[in-house]
Amino acid sequence: MLAVEAVGVTKLYGSKRGVSDLNLEVRQGEVFGFIGPNGAGKSTLIRMIMQLLYPTEGMLKVLGRTLDHEHPDLRKRIGYLPSEIAFYPHMNGKQALELTARAYGLKLEHTPAMEYAERLQWDPGKKIKSYSLGNRKKLGLIIALLHQPELLILDEPTSGLDPLVQRDLFALLSELNKKGGMTIFFSTHVLSEVEKLCDRVAFIREGKLLRVSRLDELSHSRTHRISILFETPGNQIETYDLGKLDPSVTFDGVQHLLHSSESLQKVLAKLSQLPIKDLSIRRPTIEELFMNDYKDAGEGTGQ
Repeated sequence: MLAVEAVGVTKLYGSKRGVSDLNLEVRQGEVFGFIGPNGAGKSTLIRMIMQLLYPTEGMLKVLGRTLDHEHPDLRKRIGYLPSEIAFYPHMNGKQALELTARAYGLKLEHTPAMEYAERLQWDPGKKIKSYSLGNRKKLGLIIALLHQPELLILDEPTSGLDPLVQRDLFALLSELNKKGGMTIFFSTHVLSEVEKLCDRVAFIREGKLLRVSRLDELSHSRTHRISILFETPGNQIETYDLGKLDPSVTFDGVQHLLHSSESLQKVLAKLSQLPIKDLSIRRPTIEELFMNDYKDAGEGTGQ
Protein backbone atom coordinates (compact mmCIF):
# COMPACT_ATOMS: atom_id res chain seq x y z
CA MET A 1 0.00 0.00 0.00
CA LEU A 2 1.14 3.52 -0.79
CA ALA A 3 1.17 6.16 1.92
CA VAL A 4 0.10 8.85 -0.57
CA GLU A 5 -1.15 8.39 -4.13
CA ALA A 6 -2.16 11.30 -6.35
CA VAL A 7 -3.54 10.63 -9.84
CA GLY A 8 -4.26 13.64 -12.06
CA VAL A 9 -4.87 15.87 -9.04
CA THR A 10 -5.76 19.48 -9.79
CA LYS A 11 -6.80 22.08 -7.23
CA LEU A 12 -8.35 25.33 -8.41
CA TYR A 13 -8.79 28.51 -6.37
CA GLY A 14 -11.29 30.27 -8.58
CA SER A 15 -9.41 30.72 -11.85
CA LYS A 16 -6.00 30.09 -10.24
CA ARG A 17 -4.38 26.68 -9.97
CA GLY A 18 -2.82 25.48 -6.74
CA VAL A 19 -1.59 22.22 -8.30
CA SER A 20 -2.16 20.96 -11.84
CA ASP A 21 -2.51 17.34 -13.04
CA LEU A 22 -0.31 16.06 -10.22
CA ASN A 23 0.74 12.40 -10.33
CA LEU A 24 2.71 11.31 -7.29
CA GLU A 25 3.38 8.20 -5.19
CA VAL A 26 4.87 8.18 -1.70
CA ARG A 27 5.75 4.68 -0.54
CA GLN A 28 5.17 3.50 2.99
CA GLY A 29 8.33 3.60 5.07
CA GLU A 30 10.24 6.13 2.99
CA VAL A 31 11.37 9.68 3.66
CA PHE A 32 10.05 11.71 0.75
CA GLY A 33 11.27 15.21 0.00
CA PHE A 34 8.91 17.71 -1.61
CA ILE A 35 10.87 20.68 -2.92
CA GLY A 36 9.75 23.94 -4.41
CA PRO A 37 9.93 27.70 -3.87
CA ASN A 38 7.23 29.52 -1.95
CA GLY A 39 3.97 29.46 -3.90
CA ALA A 40 4.90 26.33 -5.88
CA GLY A 41 1.95 24.28 -4.59
CA LYS A 42 3.58 22.38 -1.72
CA SER A 43 1.16 23.56 0.97
CA THR A 44 -1.85 23.00 -1.32
CA LEU A 45 -1.02 19.30 -1.62
CA ILE A 46 -0.37 19.02 2.13
CA ARG A 47 -3.72 20.64 2.94
CA MET A 48 -5.45 18.15 0.67
CA ILE A 49 -3.65 15.24 2.37
CA MET A 50 -4.87 16.65 5.70
CA GLN A 51 -8.48 16.91 4.39
CA LEU A 52 -8.45 20.67 4.82
CA LEU A 53 -9.03 20.98 1.07
CA TYR A 54 -10.31 18.56 -1.57
CA PRO A 55 -9.14 18.12 -5.17
CA THR A 56 -11.09 19.90 -7.90
CA GLU A 57 -10.13 17.06 -10.26
CA GLY A 58 -8.35 13.73 -9.95
CA MET A 59 -7.99 11.11 -7.23
CA LEU A 60 -6.04 11.41 -3.98
CA LYS A 61 -5.51 8.46 -1.62
CA VAL A 62 -3.84 8.57 1.80
CA LEU A 63 -3.01 5.34 3.63
CA GLY A 64 -5.37 3.50 1.30
CA ARG A 65 -8.36 5.82 1.75
CA THR A 66 -9.72 7.91 -1.12
CA LEU A 67 -10.15 11.51 0.01
CA ASP A 68 -13.52 12.34 -1.51
CA HIS A 69 -15.23 12.99 1.85
CA GLU A 70 -14.35 13.36 5.55
CA HIS A 71 -12.34 10.56 7.19
CA PRO A 72 -11.91 11.67 10.83
CA ASP A 73 -10.34 8.35 11.80
CA LEU A 74 -7.64 8.82 9.15
CA ARG A 75 -6.37 11.98 10.86
CA LYS A 76 -5.45 9.86 13.89
CA ARG A 77 -2.93 8.01 11.72
CA ILE A 78 -1.23 11.19 10.52
CA GLY A 79 1.04 13.66 12.28
CA TYR A 80 1.22 17.18 10.88
CA LEU A 81 3.58 20.07 11.54
CA PRO A 82 2.39 23.15 9.62
CA SER A 83 4.78 25.88 8.55
CA GLU A 84 3.06 28.34 10.89
CA ILE A 85 1.72 27.27 14.28
CA ALA A 86 -0.73 28.89 16.69
CA PHE A 87 -1.33 27.75 20.29
CA TYR A 88 -3.27 28.95 23.33
CA PRO A 89 -0.72 31.50 24.61
CA HIS A 90 -1.62 31.28 28.33
CA MET A 91 -1.09 27.52 28.50
CA ASN A 92 2.30 26.13 29.27
CA GLY A 93 3.89 23.56 26.97
CA LYS A 94 2.91 20.55 29.06
CA GLN A 95 -0.73 21.66 29.18
CA ALA A 96 -0.76 21.88 25.38
CA LEU A 97 0.62 18.35 25.19
CA GLU A 98 -1.96 17.07 27.67
CA LEU A 99 -4.75 18.67 25.65
CA THR A 100 -3.48 17.05 22.48
CA ALA A 101 -3.11 13.64 24.14
CA ARG A 102 -6.72 13.79 25.38
CA ALA A 103 -7.89 14.64 21.86
CA TYR A 104 -6.34 11.37 20.72
CA GLY A 105 -7.82 9.47 23.68
CA LEU A 106 -4.39 9.08 25.29
CA LYS A 107 -2.72 9.95 28.57
CA LEU A 108 0.39 12.08 28.17
CA GLU A 109 2.48 9.80 30.39
CA HIS A 110 1.71 6.90 28.03
CA THR A 111 3.17 8.74 25.03
CA PRO A 112 6.81 9.41 24.06
CA ALA A 113 6.24 13.19 24.18
CA MET A 114 8.50 13.92 27.16
CA GLU A 115 11.27 11.80 25.67
CA TYR A 116 11.11 13.89 22.51
CA ALA A 117 11.08 17.08 24.62
CA GLU A 118 14.34 16.03 26.28
CA ARG A 119 15.99 15.11 23.01
CA LEU A 120 15.03 18.44 21.46
CA GLN A 121 16.10 20.39 24.59
CA TRP A 122 12.63 21.85 25.05
CA ASP A 123 11.21 23.05 28.39
CA PRO A 124 7.51 22.08 28.75
CA GLY A 125 7.07 24.14 31.94
CA LYS A 126 7.15 27.58 30.34
CA LYS A 127 4.17 29.59 29.11
CA ILE A 128 3.68 29.27 25.37
CA LYS A 129 3.57 33.05 24.97
CA SER A 130 7.16 33.19 26.25
CA TYR A 131 8.47 30.69 23.69
CA SER A 132 10.71 31.75 20.85
CA LEU A 133 9.81 30.71 17.30
CA GLY A 134 12.17 27.77 17.62
CA ASN A 135 10.55 26.55 20.84
CA ARG A 136 7.06 26.86 19.35
CA LYS A 137 8.30 24.81 16.42
CA LYS A 138 9.59 22.14 18.83
CA LEU A 139 6.21 22.03 20.57
CA GLY A 140 4.49 21.64 17.20
CA LEU A 141 6.80 18.78 16.26
CA ILE A 142 6.23 16.95 19.56
CA ILE A 143 2.46 17.36 19.12
CA ALA A 144 2.77 15.91 15.60
CA LEU A 145 4.67 12.89 16.96
CA LEU A 146 2.85 12.38 20.26
CA HIS A 147 0.38 9.76 18.97
CA GLN A 148 3.09 7.87 16.99
CA PRO A 149 1.55 8.36 13.55
CA GLU A 150 2.07 6.13 10.52
CA LEU A 151 2.55 9.17 8.27
CA LEU A 152 4.34 12.33 9.41
CA ILE A 153 3.91 15.46 7.31
CA LEU A 154 6.41 18.25 7.90
CA ASP A 155 5.96 21.65 6.26
CA GLU A 156 9.17 23.69 6.55
CA PRO A 157 10.07 22.02 9.88
CA THR A 158 13.48 23.60 10.48
CA SER A 159 12.57 27.27 10.24
CA GLY A 160 13.47 28.94 13.52
CA LEU A 161 15.66 26.06 14.74
CA ASP A 162 19.35 26.62 15.43
CA PRO A 163 21.85 24.28 13.68
CA LEU A 164 22.41 22.04 16.72
CA VAL A 165 18.69 21.46 17.21
CA GLN A 166 18.31 20.84 13.47
CA ARG A 167 20.93 18.12 13.81
CA ASP A 168 19.02 16.54 16.71
CA LEU A 169 15.78 16.79 14.74
CA PHE A 170 17.26 14.98 11.74
CA ALA A 171 18.68 12.27 14.03
CA LEU A 172 15.25 11.77 15.63
CA LEU A 173 13.42 11.65 12.28
CA SER A 174 15.95 9.19 10.86
CA GLU A 175 15.49 6.95 13.90
CA LEU A 176 11.69 7.07 13.68
CA ASN A 177 11.89 6.12 10.03
CA LYS A 178 14.52 3.38 10.23
CA LYS A 179 13.47 1.76 13.52
CA GLY A 180 9.76 2.49 13.55
CA GLY A 181 9.00 2.44 9.83
CA MET A 182 7.34 5.87 9.94
CA THR A 183 6.68 7.42 6.53
CA ILE A 184 7.87 11.03 6.44
CA PHE A 185 6.69 13.58 3.88
CA PHE A 186 9.19 16.43 4.13
CA SER A 187 8.25 19.68 2.40
CA THR A 188 10.93 22.35 2.24
CA HIS A 189 12.61 24.99 0.12
CA VAL A 190 15.95 24.42 1.95
CA LEU A 191 17.42 22.02 -0.56
CA SER A 192 20.42 20.90 1.50
CA GLU A 193 18.03 19.37 4.05
CA VAL A 194 16.78 16.88 1.47
CA GLU A 195 20.27 15.48 0.95
CA LYS A 196 20.60 14.82 4.68
CA LEU A 197 17.38 12.89 5.15
CA CYS A 198 15.37 11.85 2.11
CA ASP A 199 15.23 8.67 0.00
CA ARG A 200 13.43 10.27 -2.94
CA VAL A 201 12.68 13.84 -3.90
CA ALA A 202 10.04 15.57 -6.01
CA PHE A 203 10.56 19.00 -7.54
CA ILE A 204 7.46 21.17 -8.04
CA ARG A 205 7.13 24.50 -9.81
CA GLU A 206 3.96 26.58 -10.26
CA GLY A 207 1.80 23.61 -9.28
CA LYS A 208 3.38 21.18 -11.76
CA LEU A 209 5.69 18.30 -10.95
CA LEU A 210 9.06 18.65 -12.66
CA ARG A 211 10.62 15.34 -11.65
CA VAL A 212 10.71 12.61 -9.00
CA SER A 213 14.08 10.95 -8.40
CA ARG A 214 15.94 8.83 -5.91
CA LEU A 215 18.81 10.70 -4.27
CA ASP A 216 21.28 7.98 -5.28
CA GLU A 217 20.04 8.16 -8.89
CA LEU A 218 20.63 11.90 -8.92
CA SER A 219 24.12 11.33 -7.55
CA HIS A 220 25.03 8.81 -10.27
CA SER A 221 23.42 10.68 -13.15
CA ARG A 222 24.94 14.08 -12.49
CA THR A 223 27.62 15.64 -14.62
CA HIS A 224 30.90 16.81 -13.13
CA ARG A 225 31.54 20.49 -12.59
CA ILE A 226 35.16 21.39 -13.26
CA SER A 227 36.96 24.60 -12.32
CA ILE A 228 40.34 25.18 -13.99
CA LEU A 229 43.03 27.77 -13.31
CA PHE A 230 45.69 27.80 -16.03
CA GLU A 231 49.33 28.82 -15.68
CA THR A 232 48.68 31.60 -18.20
CA PRO A 233 46.19 34.18 -16.86
CA GLY A 234 43.19 35.38 -18.84
CA ASN A 235 40.53 33.77 -20.98
CA GLN A 236 41.96 30.62 -22.59
CA ILE A 237 38.72 29.13 -23.97
CA GLU A 238 39.77 29.54 -27.61
CA THR A 239 43.49 29.01 -26.98
CA TYR A 240 42.92 25.52 -25.53
CA ASP A 241 39.75 24.78 -27.52
CA LEU A 242 37.76 24.17 -24.32
CA GLY A 243 34.50 24.32 -26.27
CA LYS A 244 35.15 20.73 -27.35
CA LEU A 245 34.90 19.65 -23.72
CA ASP A 246 31.86 21.82 -23.02
CA PRO A 247 30.21 24.15 -25.57
CA SER A 248 28.89 26.27 -22.67
CA VAL A 249 32.27 26.70 -20.92
CA THR A 250 32.65 30.08 -19.22
CA PHE A 251 35.45 32.23 -17.81
CA ASP A 252 34.68 34.15 -14.59
CA GLY A 253 37.74 36.39 -14.73
CA VAL A 254 39.91 33.92 -12.81
CA GLN A 255 38.85 30.36 -13.54
CA HIS A 256 37.32 28.46 -16.43
CA LEU A 257 34.13 26.65 -15.50
CA LEU A 258 32.84 23.69 -17.47
CA HIS A 259 30.44 20.77 -17.13
CA SER A 260 31.13 17.31 -18.48
CA SER A 261 29.08 14.12 -18.62
CA GLU A 262 31.99 12.18 -20.11
CA SER A 263 33.85 9.70 -17.96
CA LEU A 264 36.18 11.48 -15.58
CA GLN A 265 39.11 9.43 -16.87
CA LYS A 266 38.63 10.72 -20.42
CA VAL A 267 38.22 14.33 -19.31
CA LEU A 268 41.34 14.23 -17.15
CA ALA A 269 43.32 12.62 -19.97
CA LYS A 270 42.47 15.59 -22.20
CA LEU A 271 43.10 18.19 -19.50
CA SER A 272 46.45 16.63 -18.54
CA GLN A 273 47.92 17.91 -21.81
CA LEU A 274 47.22 21.53 -20.80
CA PRO A 275 49.30 23.80 -18.49
CA ILE A 276 47.01 23.67 -15.44
CA LYS A 277 47.90 25.49 -12.24
CA ASP A 278 44.90 24.35 -10.19
CA LEU A 279 41.89 22.12 -10.73
CA SER A 280 38.77 21.23 -8.78
CA ILE A 281 36.09 18.68 -9.66
CA ARG A 282 32.76 18.18 -7.92
CA ARG A 283 29.24 16.92 -8.46
CA PRO A 284 26.44 19.48 -8.72
CA THR A 285 24.33 19.84 -5.60
CA ILE A 286 20.63 19.05 -5.36
CA GLU A 287 20.10 22.81 -5.24
CA GLU A 288 21.87 23.30 -8.57
CA LEU A 289 19.87 20.48 -10.14
CA PHE A 290 16.64 22.00 -8.89
CA MET A 291 17.57 25.44 -10.19
CA ASN A 292 18.36 23.92 -13.61
CA ASP A 293 14.97 22.17 -13.67
CA TYR A 294 13.27 25.38 -12.53
CA LYS A 295 15.00 27.38 -15.26
CA ASP A 296 14.25 24.79 -17.96
CA ALA A 297 10.57 24.64 -16.95
CA GLY A 298 10.35 28.44 -17.10
CA GLU A 299 11.90 28.51 -20.57
CA GLY A 300 9.51 25.77 -21.69
CA THR A 301 6.52 27.90 -20.74
CA GLY A 302 8.04 31.09 -22.13
CA GLN A 303 8.38 32.73 -18.72
